[in-house]
Amino acid sequence: MRDRPTAAELLAIARTTLLDAIVPALPETARYEARMVAAAIAIALREAAAGGAAAEAERDGLAALYGEAVDASETTETALLRLNRRLAADIRAGAFERDGHAAVRVRAILAAATAAKLTECNPGYAR
Repeated sequence: MRDRPTAAELLAIARTTLLDAIVPALPETARYEARMVAAAIAIALREAAAGGAAAEAERDGLAALYGEAVDASETTETALLRLNRRLAADIRAGAFERDGHAAVRVRAILAAATAAKLTECNPGYAR
């Protein structure tokens, strides 16, 4: 049995305490930094809640673009780094300028990845 509060609940409590009790007591010159810490905690909570689904979807989309099977021995992060480096090199080389269908697929992958990141980092912006 897991203890309560959970790690996510502890972070949420810490963030609320920081914003409600600590920030108002700080000098004005230190409040910005404290709010940045609170924002970082909120981002971390949203990323943890989202899990790895967005990263896996991006990996799967890029692997499909390149006709690769997902390698179970490679972590999602390692695969994404490798595939994103390949994609960046291909974009710089103009590889997708000759293939309109592939360009549409690349834009869809990048749009989905951007939307997922915005949902985690700045959910109000994505609305």
